[in-house]
Amino acid sequence: MNEKLDQNLEDVKTEELIANVDSDVVEVKEVDSDVVEVKKTTTKKIKDYLSKDLFSGIKIISGKESDEEVNSLGKSDLSEYENTFKDISENQIISAKVIGISENDIMVDIGFKSEGLINRSEFNNKDLPEIGSKIDIFLEKFEDTDGNITLSKYKADFIKRWDQLREFCDNAKPVKGKIIKRVKGGLVVDLDVIQAFLPGSQVDVQPVKNFDDYLNKEFDFQIVKVDELRKNLVVSRKAILQESLNEKRQEIMDKIKVDETISGIVKNITDFGAFIDLGGVDGLIHITDFSWGRINHPSEVVSIGDTVDVKVIDYNKETSRISLGIKQLVANPWKLISDKYNVGDVISGKIVSIMNYGIFVEIEKGVEGLVHISEISWNKNIENLSDHYKTGDILESKILSIDIEDQKISLGIKQLTEDPWKNVSSRFAINDKIKGSINNITKFGAYVNLGDNIEGFIRNTDFHWTKNISHSKEFVKKEDNVELIVLEISDKDRKIFLGMKQMTENPWSEIKKQYLSGQAIQGTFNSLTDSGMVIGLENDIEGFVPIDKISKKLRKNYLSSIKQGELVDLLVVEVEEKDKRVILMFNQPDEDQPDED
Repeated sequence: MNEKLDQNLEDVKTEELIANVDSDVVEVKEVDSDVVEVKKTTTKKIKDYLSKDLFSGIKIISGKESDEEVNSLGKSDLSEYENTFKDISENQIISAKVIGISENDIMVDIGFKSEGLINRSEFNNKDLPEIGSKIDIFLEKFEDTDGNITLSKYKADFIKRWDQLREFCDNAKPVKGKIIKRVKGGLVVDLDVIQAFLPGSQVDVQPVKNFDDYLNKEFDFQIVKVDELRKNLVVSRKAILQESLNEKRQEIMDKIKVDETISGIVKNITDFGAFIDLGGVDGLIHITDFSWGRINHPSEVVSIGDTVDVKVIDYNKETSRISLGIKQLVANPWKLISDKYNVGDVISGKIVSIMNYGIFVEIEKGVEGLVHISEISWNKNIENLSDHYKTGDILESKILSIDIEDQKISLGIKQLTEDPWKNVSSRFAINDKIKGSINNITKFGAYVNLGDNIEGFIRNTDFHWTKNISHSKEFVKKEDNVELIVLEISDKDRKIFLGMKQMTENPWSEIKKQYLSGQAIQGTFNSLTDSGMVIGLENDIEGFVPIDKISKKLRKNYLSSIKQGELVDLLVVEVEEKDKRVILMFNQPDEDQPDED
């Protein structure tokens, strides 16, 4: 055996021996039958590294001998060691024993070859474990890059809570949580270890105006979505409330009866009515069911949050629609109208509303009549009723008709005076010369006061023989005294048409003699329109140059620079006596004449 050792020593290279000698030497001591202590010590360098004494006491065995020796170890000794960690693997929740607590870490025994550390920040101070107690932890890795075991209390809690919440979702079981903060689109809910998203639409059964009112408050929630991949949860408080409301709604629905009087709270107001919360069920008061009289908007009667008594008018179980009314709580005043009023009666009432088509007058509480705009004056044209009447004024009128079924009363103001048209034929005749004063001027003509509530009308075409009038204000103003001729009397339309130009002789027969075709004349530029040029001639006569009578050269160069009042050389084309127009063209050389099409 010694000879063999000597041969092996001679074959060892110097560099290898130096490395081996410089490295740590492992000293093995037998301490106890069941405990093996491994101790690392560092020895000094041995200068005589080829000395045989270095290997004295070392038993050299063959590979076969080695296997036999290992196999000879007691099976009980190996199994006892292996059992300490045979069920432990990475990425699982295991039970660990707390064996130490420091300022920063919790030391635990997981039954492995070494202990593990968990950061103390993963524990709440109130839930800090005691030494000797057991806790569930998540084993991520046996060894990280630094050779340490990676453990997490938070991940273990997360996995256990996630499995629990997933079961809650599968079984539609509510979970209690606390709303902790606002985010875009909704709120964040703490479900103990796991946080969930609460969409804004799922906070309440009613639209939420201020989400801050829900912060730091605990509620029951329904888990409505589980994202296993991203580990996200979506919850709903509305679903919990809706379920409760559905139970209440059904209970209320079973009790509702038509003609029953119940109380509710005004939930919402619209242009067409108001929604009333009856304790989980909404009913609608239509705008026509607030008052026996007319109202413009439900807000005139109720406000949001008001507690009101209402009567159930109609109830549809299939659609769950409930029609309510307030006016039905008092007697219908229209049932007594026919006994109190008759057609032809003169009444006084308060103006409650003024519309563009008429005036609403309150005859008594809940009963209104309408004075249509056509029933205000026999002849006077009224464009804006608000200029003549005010809300709250007391108005006298005559009842023209009563419709109990449709609850309508027609009133008239002009009927309080005699119809002036009864005497029109005896006062006015065609071609009569009369006097009057201008009442009103419009774009199309002017109204003339002829006395005794009779009005006449001057059309724009009847102001002047030769001028084209675009507005009556070019010739008259309000309150002007004028002399006119009666042109037409329409009993059907109750109108008298008057003329101002007819007070003088029609000049167009003479004008036709004055302006002959081809005649060269001069005129002044008045205005330019899309259809041509307006030219001023002698004796307030207006001529007209059609656009097709103007050459392209003139359109391009001349028309852009011509000024009002500038003299223009012209030729007479023709006189249109019927249309009262003198048609002209520019007096230019042939090459400047308009192009022939």
